[in-house]
Amino acid sequence: MLKVKDFLKMFLVWRTLIFLAVFPVMLVLPIRPGFTFLSETDFGRNLFQMWTNFDGVHYITLAIYGHGAVGKTSLMSAFFPVYPWLICTFNEAVHHYTYAALLVSNLSFFLSLILLYKIYLLDYKEKIARSAITLLLIFPTAFFFGSAYTESVFLLLSVLAFFFARKKNFLFAGIFAAIASATRITGIFLWPAIIIEFYLAYGPKIKKLLRPEAVWLSLPPLGLISYMRYQFLHTGSAVTFITTQSQIGSNRVVNKLILLHQVFYRYIRMVIFVDHTDPLFFTVLLEFLVGLGFLAILIFSFKKIRPSYWIYCLLSYILPTFTGTFSSLPRYVVVLFPLFGFLAVFMEKRHPYFRYLYYAVSVIFAFIAVSLFTRGYFVA
Repeated sequence: MLKVKDFLKMFLVWRTLIFLAVFPVMLVLPIRPGFTFLSETDFGRNLFQMWTNFDGVHYITLAIYGHGAVGKTSLMSAFFPVYPWLICTFNEAVHHYTYAALLVSNLSFFLSLILLYKIYLLDYKEKIARSAITLLLIFPTAFFFGSAYTESVFLLLSVLAFFFARKKNFLFAGIFAAIASATRITGIFLWPAIIIEFYLAYGPKIKKLLRPEAVWLSLPPLGLISYMRYQFLHTGSAVTFITTQSQIGSNRVVNKLILLHQVFYRYIRMVIFVDHTDPLFFTVLLEFLVGLGFLAILIFSFKKIRPSYWIYCLLSYILPTFTGTFSSLPRYVVVLFPLFGFLAVFMEKRHPYFRYLYYAVSVIFAFIAVSLFTRGYFVA
């Protein structure tokens, strides 16, 4: 059984390998200007700033100025408030917003590794639990857990919500789910998942379900509702976080619903016709492979993982695709820990050479992804 020191070693090795992988890239790959704090001249500064590119810039800006600051954050309603608030809070101790953001993310991920191990052990043998964590660590977009993004905080909150729901402590499950729904939009999908866990815990009879603990099932949506209320009071619309998506460079269509098969058709065309020497091709290929791969995992995991897990993962996968793209999907799915548990079981049944091939491809994609991201090229 793993102990805290084992997880600390695991985390430090992962963090060190990612840094060593990008260090030589900093010397040969030019910076692409845009949504980044990177400097053309200050090499030492970039060692930290390279983990804040794209959305990280927005989160740090929000931490500094707050939502709704005129001329600063008026178009950033798409970014939920919990992570910027944590950055601002930790900044009071370290007095540097970038350091605070990276501290929040890395500490959250370290704690997540410990809790992931515990929750995997509720369903799997120890070997599978370790394998699932390994698969998560080598996933091409796992570097976001150590960047100025919400991934690590959201992973920690979602694991806590499920862990307490599995232990029949629906008060704490509801609290963590509520905070998660104020961290990113997919946190709202913890609500139906916790309701399913409540049903599994107390059975199908109405009399058993109508118990005092049921009141805690009203907690999960409160985070999202609170943020929607804030937006309504300040912008006149409760759904500004949706309507501003197209204004922050996310390249998403939000005025009409696009079905999954249409998204796949679009990506097949892009994989064929996008210039294969352009860094954009790697991003398109990664998004397409993740979109296809995780759809397959969802299909094959049906009835093989807990129904609460499956519903949560399905809704979290489907929602981004309604905007007509798999953009950022490789980042969104990295927090869907139940699917990595299923993948670990699947890999355990395959020939070792198949596993080694998957590991090699995943590590290669991870190296390319983190190399491009840290130099200002959009990934996921």
